[in-house]
Amino acid sequence: MHPSSFDNMRKCYRRYIAGSALETRPALKVLDIGGADVNGSYAEIFSGPNIEYLGADIAAGEGVSVHLTDPDTLPLESGSIDIVISGQMLEHCEFFWRIFREMVRVLKEDGYIFLIAPSAGPIHDYPVDCYRFYPDAYRALAKYADCHLVDVWLDEKGPWNDLVGVFNKSGEPPNKVASIDAGAALAVNEAEFEATVHDSVKGDVPTHRLLETLHAALQPRSYLEIGVRHGHSLALAACEAVGVDPAPDIQCELPPQARIVRQSSDDFFEAAVDPILKRRPELIFIDGMHRVENALRDFMHAERISGPNTVIAIDDIFPNEPEQATRERSTRVWCGDVWKLIGILQKHRPDLRLILLDTAPTGLLLIAGLDRRSRILWQNYNPIVRQAVDSGDPPDRAILNRDNALDPAGPDFEDILQSLTRPAGKQPAPPAKEPKLSVVVIAHEMARELPRTLRSLSPAMQIALDAEDYEIIVVDNGSKQKPFDREACAAIAPNIRFLSEESGSVSPVGAINTGIAAARGALVGVMIDGARMASPGLLNHAIQAAQIGRQAVIGSFAFHLGDEIQSKSVQTGYDQRAEDALLASIEWEKDGYRLFDISVFASSSKQGWFALPAETNALFMHKSRWRELGGYDPRFEQPGGGLANLDMWHRACMAAGSEVIMLLGEGTFHQFHGGVATNSAVSKFSTYNAEYAAIRGHDYQLPPVTPKFYGSLRPNQLDGLAQAARAPNEKR
Repeated sequence: MHPSSFDNMRKCYRRYIAGSALETRPALKVLDIGGADVNGSYAEIFSGPNIEYLGADIAAGEGVSVHLTDPDTLPLESGSIDIVISGQMLEHCEFFWRIFREMVRVLKEDGYIFLIAPSAGPIHDYPVDCYRFYPDAYRALAKYADCHLVDVWLDEKGPWNDLVGVFNKSGEPPNKVASIDAGAALAVNEAEFEATVHDSVKGDVPTHRLLETLHAALQPRSYLEIGVRHGHSLALAACEAVGVDPAPDIQCELPPQARIVRQSSDDFFEAAVDPILKRRPELIFIDGMHRVENALRDFMHAERISGPNTVIAIDDIFPNEPEQATRERSTRVWCGDVWKLIGILQKHRPDLRLILLDTAPTGLLLIAGLDRRSRILWQNYNPIVRQAVDSGDPPDRAILNRDNALDPAGPDFEDILQSLTRPAGKQPAPPAKEPKLSVVVIAHEMARELPRTLRSLSPAMQIALDAEDYEIIVVDNGSKQKPFDREACAAIAPNIRFLSEESGSVSPVGAINTGIAAARGALVGVMIDGARMASPGLLNHAIQAAQIGRQAVIGSFAFHLGDEIQSKSVQTGYDQRAEDALLASIEWEKDGYRLFDISVFASSSKQGWFALPAETNALFMHKSRWRELGGYDPRFEQPGGGLANLDMWHRACMAAGSEVIMLLGEGTFHQFHGGVATNSAVSKFSTYNAEYAAIRGHDYQLPPVTPKFYGSLRPNQLDGLAQAARAPNEKR
């Protein structure tokens, strides 16, 4: 189960069960179809003492009490179940309409069906993955099974983008006796805890005083606060102010322009906020639930309604002791795991300006440089939260010691405050133009090779493109021995930015997916090997070829610098020194197409210009297509990724509706760098193929597709036609 699915089921409960007659029924039967406990269960939501929770599944397992011998039949009496729920099951059910009719059959006349299924996301066989769903699918199901679709919504949190449907037999809205907006964890937040030895506090400037300073300096015209509690911070606002809290306990006088909205933040942001917020807030203070997923969602929602100069402040980012940093509260001073938000934003949103402040009692994070159009966190919400929640690691010393946090009473903070202040009368700068293309380049121990690659990709070398047309995202995958000079590389072109993948994996897959997630362009290219230089028309031709539509899968041909492929040339003395001399001899920076004069087709492209290669080392697809395919498969864990790149190429080519296009006259050129596959005299293909077979169930095979071709050949590329004709017909 992914986190947003649990959130949506809890929303169903809160909207349709909490406070209704059903909730207090003496013997409430809940049936969970597909109820095996896989990374969690909905049983936590339906946990009242009056509830009998039944888990139905085709295989025995934890949480399964009803074994289905027929996936299309429920062994239960008609009208025997009060609430039927199902999540992450429908897409795996070949004839899902049959089991849905069974759900309706066993449902009582006043009961509800809560159905959650993906509208997007990668293929995940279990054992099959047949469908994705849209709202009309649920409307059709209601017609088919003669029931009513009471409510339906599409969750924007990726990669699954859950479709949630609420069904009943009567079509009547819930008969609620009370409105409950507070989450179950509210009692934990509000509970009074006895003082413990772990209630230490750091920081000389109280957070309340810092907020007072922010109001005075920024003079916001609109203020939003998530988590009002006693109202003291909301009372600081001298402008239009909205405070959101499901159960506020106001203990001070609020200014007349302040308004309290008694809702959870999720419900507030989901509802139409325009009538409540008359303008985009210029200062937002988030002090809500002490869970990283709640803080992340609050930030995502807040950024979406932000203006060009909005500043967001998030409380509780510095636990003073590990005991204050747990997800379950046991101390009076408590941060929960909100501190994890710092690492999430540093990794996935390097474009943001993060300012850590050493305030009492638990620190403050200021965020500026917001982009309300950004989709990165939304598209990757579930894997981000899963990784954060599953990690049981306590905060490291940098968090506990508040490393890199500014003293709010110091001169450095005065400079920061000045930079956040919009001068009177100054109009905000227009939003930056989104690039047409993002190129993700993976680097690992490439201090020598990466600068040449970036130079070849720079606007100075790429034909018909300006820096604003595309961005280059370099992701360093844990370089230790030969890290590249970031400052020197940044000086090559103004459209280069840098990320780091700290997972420690020898496979580049995680780094690639990090780069794809950070991409701002509608078209995204991936170069798995940062040692590969590019021909001058590669990027512009990819942009042009992509105009065929979002189904475009654009590949490039691969070359090795030197007289023969490098796994052979290394045996006769070819090395970095020989390659440096070779490149110097042609003055390649004056004309990048001269690289074809000193290179040969790589083994993957040995059949030449008019054949589909076994893989491509510069793969371009629309970002929506990358998202549908789920990026690179993290199960490929071999050094260099093994056959991860071939697997991605195969899946992209074979995906439904794909239009495969090869770029004629363009290519990538591999520099010698001692790579685990390309520059090794001993083939590791059998090892890599064994991993591939374990994942896919068969050996790797060339995709059986016929590509289209875009571009033209230059005179110095025609020798490749003869080379292809001479190439032996053998396996890669």
